[in-house]
Amino acid sequence: YAAAFGVMAYTSIWLQTMLGMSPVRGGLVFVWLSLASFVVAAAGGRLLHGVPARLTIGGGLLLIAAGQFCMAFLDAGSGASTLVPGLLLVGVGTGLVSPGIAGAALAAVPAERSGMAGGAVNTFRQLGYALGIAVFGTVLTSRMEDTLPHDAAHGLAGGAAGALRGVFGEHALRASFASGLNAAAVAAGAVAAVAGVLVLALVRAERGGRNAGVTDSAPPALKEEEAVPAPPYRR
Repeated sequence: YAAAFGVMAYTSIWLQTMLGMSPVRGGLVFVWLSLASFVVAAAGGRLLHGVPARLTIGGGLLLIAAGQFCMAFLDAGSGASTLVPGLLLVGVGTGLVSPGIAGAALAAVPAERSGMAGGAVNTFRQLGYALGIAVFGTVLTSRMEDTLPHDAAHGLAGGAAGALRGVFGEHALRASFASGLNAAAVAAGAVAAVAGVLVLALVRAERGGRNAGVTDSAPPALKEEEAVPAPPYRR
């Protein structure tokens, strides 16, 4: 989640302060990611039935990495449409990773602890958001400091472009912000790529021949309870 969404806070600032979009229009740019994620997650339950979770999670992370790398080619003249291919790839990857992680977490614990597993997944999801914004924000401002003073770089990343336009030219501000976003996207893509490779290489298949797929991921105890028929009714 850090790799998928950590850069988006700054992308939203770029859309509004550099491209002049309203908050609503800037938010609608990310609909491409949301639609792709929704479609893949909804269809994945049927199409990926029985596929091991390590493949869906690892493959999804690699798609997120590819999407971030696609968004690392901004320049002073780039528009919102430049982001669309990368957003679609990140959305597809997220649609694979999210149900895969949830299913793997539930499959790893007894049925009576499924609530704990779901809570842990949500906790780490929120932690990923927070860490991603902090880490990739540091990468963004560090790159922007190559062309702008320290205070100006931090102000631009925080949405204070209006106050800086009287000191720096529009082209310089756009080029600096685009360069920072490119660096942050590359860092996010690298994190996702490494995570995907580690999942594919280190996560082992389920013991006993049971594959924890996207839809076939219920805990064993729950499946056994569902398989036991109810006792016959007696007077």
